[in-house]
Amino acid sequence: MLLLKNEIKFMLKSKTMLLLVITACIIMTIGINSVNMSNDFDLFYIKRSSSTISFGSAKFGASICSLLFGLFTVLTLDKDKRKRSKAIIESNQSYYKLMVIRILSIAFYELLVTLLGMAIVMAMQKLAYGIPINFSYYLFNYLVIFFPSLLFSTLIVSGLYLLTDSLDISFITLGVIFIKSLTSTNYLFTWVQTNIDILSDFAGIQPVGNTILYNRLLWLFICIAVFSIGLLFKRRYELNLRSSFFVNIKNKGLIVLLIAAILGSGSTYIKEPYTMELVRNSDAVIAEEIYLNKLSPRIIFDNEKGEMSGEVIYNFTNKGSSSIKFNTNEGLKINSIKVNEKETEYEKAKYDNIIEIPIPNTEKIEVIISYGGKIKSDKNSVGRGMPGYISKDSIYLLENSNWIFRPLVKCGDSIRISGYYSVPDYLTMVVPGILVATETKDGMKKWMFEYESHTADIGAFAGKYKKSQITFENMNVEFYYSPRHEEYVADMRIEDHIKDIMKYYTENMGQYYSDIYPLKIAEVALYKRGGHSSENVITISENMLNRDKSMYQTISDGGSTQYVNTDVFVQDISVIAHEMAHQWWGTGVNVVENSPWSSEGLAQYSSYKYIQEKFGDMESQLFLSRWESRVRELKNYYYINNSEMLDKVNEKYRQSLEMERLQSELYYLMPIKLLRGEEALGEKEFLKRLGRVYNNYLLKDLTFDEFLKEMGLSEEVMEIE
Repeated sequence: MLLLKNEIKFMLKSKTMLLLVITACIIMTIGINSVNMSNDFDLFYIKRSSSTISFGSAKFGASICSLLFGLFTVLTLDKDKRKRSKAIIESNQSYYKLMVIRILSIAFYELLVTLLGMAIVMAMQKLAYGIPINFSYYLFNYLVIFFPSLLFSTLIVSGLYLLTDSLDISFITLGVIFIKSLTSTNYLFTWVQTNIDILSDFAGIQPVGNTILYNRLLWLFICIAVFSIGLLFKRRYELNLRSSFFVNIKNKGLIVLLIAAILGSGSTYIKEPYTMELVRNSDAVIAEEIYLNKLSPRIIFDNEKGEMSGEVIYNFTNKGSSSIKFNTNEGLKINSIKVNEKETEYEKAKYDNIIEIPIPNTEKIEVIISYGGKIKSDKNSVGRGMPGYISKDSIYLLENSNWIFRPLVKCGDSIRISGYYSVPDYLTMVVPGILVATETKDGMKKWMFEYESHTADIGAFAGKYKKSQITFENMNVEFYYSPRHEEYVADMRIEDHIKDIMKYYTENMGQYYSDIYPLKIAEVALYKRGGHSSENVITISENMLNRDKSMYQTISDGGSTQYVNTDVFVQDISVIAHEMAHQWWGTGVNVVENSPWSSEGLAQYSSYKYIQEKFGDMESQLFLSRWESRVRELKNYYYINNSEMLDKVNEKYRQSLEMERLQSELYYLMPIKLLRGEEALGEKEFLKRLGRVYNNYLLKDLTFDEFLKEMGLSEEVMEIE
């Protein structure tokens, strides 16, 4: 203990340590504004709060300070070698023990920097911005994200230095591991910052908090293992690597620590409990001889535990199938399965998350599946594109998370869907279709709903919402958003924009597809960016309703209001317009996808036309320029243009290329083709014919050939050079 105190005092007198502490505090202060320094358009000018300030400063600080402390660590460990004093020290005391003492001293200063930086940032938040401090956010961000990053860097570089006995090799290797961490999409591998971009003001930490803690646990084991290996091969008494190993291996405590760390890291990685590999629709074979006609979910959510339970009743028409496959979620465990009221066993199919249920050779099939558990998310989408989670203050479940097991069968002409969701009564549930009734009992509220659809896609969204009602002609919109963002919604006239979009689409394409089902727009957490549309429910990410007011200072111009900065705001409105357009193209008219033809292209075109009408050619041209740029990039991709070479690249890279190609075709190439068609016919005539297509194919399927025929266009006219 005395040696540790002396080493801490010695480092305190070091000008390098003093400079490092001051630099780290400055970096954390700069990090307050880090979201506006990123390349992420969605995060620009997000409203400041304890969550954004503490997270931004901790994450930004970790990215730089971890390298700085890593460099300081390796310089400290190497100083005796540089000064040629190592042999003298070894003759007086255990050099082995001294190295551990120095690393503990560095860890002490890392903790000191953490607490000091946190105090400075809190003072900045209170004095400079006048924002109330939520201490829990600071404790989490600095003690779970910032401090461990510094500690991991020190342990990794220490182990590497002890193993290699080289300053250059150890620090360069740390740099490689550092870069790999920043570029990984798997949350388990991101030890520097974690792969969360920002903490949600809408849903808080809980939806991603456990994954961050799990990431820290894994890397603690990994770092201890690396450090232990370094100690095991540390040079002793001027011996070589092999001889030093045989001396160090006599330390039984070190061997036990190494084995425990290796087993702990391996077990933690293998048993990772929060994610799974989601099977894409293209990977699943759809049974052609069986049809889904009815779906009845009855689900109970336990938000405190992040769990769900219940049963789903499926009704099919069977034309000769002997089994039904379901796409499931690995986190949900099956309790029982009944087929036509008889208990039935199931088998695992090719993929772990697909099950196969045998069925009798009868026309009418009823399947009842009872299950429950915790939803697992997509392995590469934690915090950025999560398709599903259940937390204390929020529920976000998209259909592709398979929280309701999805039968791999054809859909009937019309699927009747009815059931209920039961949630704690402090949450407001956004249900698909129409809300039939509600019941409250013992702190739980049951939300009963029903509707008819041409798909079995069904989601569930809940939060502490404020609800607004917006109407235009026969169209009713229910707008659900966080009361925290009420001021922004009012100041930026978001409801007026929603009404304007409804008006523009109604006048140029036709009436909303239903006078029974209201359109529901729900704000959701930033853990799923952008928007999403399914049947009569669309979701929009909270960044569209939670920008900083300083971004939108207004000026008056002849009685009208203009915004000083519009690009980010127009982008937000265009996403809302895009998702609303899916109620015409996707829900109203079922666009039969055949890339690049899809509902996405029509939704992109529709939102573009609204932006052009509302904000003018200058703003809309920015969207067109981005589309054209992405299409040019697509044409220049070597592997896409030389498909025969794709077999020579690894499967994951091949899949990413295919997804990028598909996205470029659907979201960028197709709307440009539609604009080419508009140029050929003239804007007025094109919109007139487009409205006719919508009305002729309302609640029907629409192929590309049918679209071209109805519009009086040819593929050659819409071709892009």
